[in-house]
Amino acid sequence: MLRRTVSFAALIAALGGIALLAAISALSPGIRGTRDPSAGAPPAEPEVVFQGMEMREIRGEGAQYRMVADRAAYRFLTGGISAAGVTLEIPGAAGNVTVRAPMATWDTRTGQVLLPEGGAAENGTGWSAAVASARLSLPDRQMTAAGAARLSGPGLSVAGSDLVWKWREGKVALQQPKTRLEPARTLRRRG
Repeated sequence: MLRRTVSFAALIAALGGIALLAAISALSPGIRGTRDPSAGAPPAEPEVVFQGMEMREIRGEGAQYRMVADRAAYRFLTGGISAAGVTLEIPGAAGNVTVRAPMATWDTRTGQVLLPEGGAAENGTGWSAAVASARLSLPDRQMTAAGAARLSGPGLSVAGSDLVWKWREGKVALQQPKTRLEPARTLRRRG
């Protein structure tokens, strides 16, 4: 009988300790929430918070993706990452493409990356793009951006809307494109 009472008391003490730790962690400052890693709302699920994070992921098709962030939170149950001050490296048709964004959320299970505050991308061949918001599908190797978008490369600048970029094939599509040619950048006079 005494042994059962001691076991029951130990169980109550352990549960009380867990509740106390949960209360203390809920009151502590830091990165919170599932959308914005600097939001003040309590997390909806257990998460690990990082100040300065680098993550590499190799997907089933063999492509390696890399994310570097100033601040990030990893959610255990859903496998999602929310990050601020983000740089993504994506393998493209002609080398890596670097995407920079103020905020990003990455669903590691489905391979979807959202850039709710937009971002800019560039590659080593002189092409760059800027969007107001975007969704990257890593399995499809495609970025879609509803709304305004700019694309520029050697001697060419295009503005339009509803960007669809298939980085594996190196193809880009824009709705309502307006093109500005810049021949001075591509044709150099020799004399």
